[in-house]
Amino acid sequence: MDWVYKTGMFLKRKEEFKYMKNSLKPVIGITARVEKDQTYTLDPVYGKAILQSGGLPLIVPNVDEEDIPALCERLDGLIVTGGGDINPTLYGEEPHVRLGAVYPGGDQYEKELILNFLKLDKPFIGMCRGLQMLNISLGGTNYQDLEAQFEGTLYQHKQLAMRTHRTHSVELEDGSQLLEIMKEKNFHVNSFHHQGVKDVSSELRVAARAADGLVEALESDKHQFVMGIQWHPEEFAVQGDEASKRLFDRFVKECAKDKGQNQEM
Repeated sequence: MDWVYKTGMFLKRKEEFKYMKNSLKPVIGITARVEKDQTYTLDPVYGKAILQSGGLPLIVPNVDEEDIPALCERLDGLIVTGGGDINPTLYGEEPHVRLGAVYPGGDQYEKELILNFLKLDKPFIGMCRGLQMLNISLGGTNYQDLEAQFEGTLYQHKQLAMRTHRTHSVELEDGSQLLEIMKEKNFHVNSFHHQGVKDVSSELRVAARAADGLVEALESDKHQFVMGIQWHPEEFAVQGDEASKRLFDRFVKECAKDKGQNQEM
């Protein structure tokens, strides 16, 4: 009986330790695409990349505007993901003839989510469309269709190859936080967009460009960790790419730091 009792206590304490360890993991919200029937769709690779780096991913639903501040308070980090075209009225333009399907309610929701998160100065990454939403939310503009509006030589930015194929090159800016984290200045990335950053917000700076000059990454010097990335590093991170893993590791680390500050409060 004594042995059974001690074994039971050991297992109980082991489970308590496991619970305490898991409770320290940062909870990172990930936006999902909202379809016309109000279902949410999200590629599981985003969550896998977060889990791999020690975070806990949570799909963020659309909530009422009055609940957005409370939602942001409870999250330790946020990733705004890819999706459809962005409503051009958000940046004061009429719709181009080659504009695709837009979901105005979802765009406005993501804008409010981003602004609330930045106000709290919590770690944030915008992926693909999320980069463009970050820029637009802070006063920037978009190319509604790159092929129709981009001036100069344009390379392929909407690849037909598999998602892990690296289709075009990017160059990271000297002095950027992104370069400091990834530790690679030139490399090739995947690409799945026909829209892109046009005028950069005065509150952001360019962190990377494609060989044709198109903006591929933005970051903020006014926040602890705020950046947007046009490609999909989560695809490479789960495949073992060290530079992409460093990006998610750093992001989760910053989120964990923020979680600790929240608990102290």
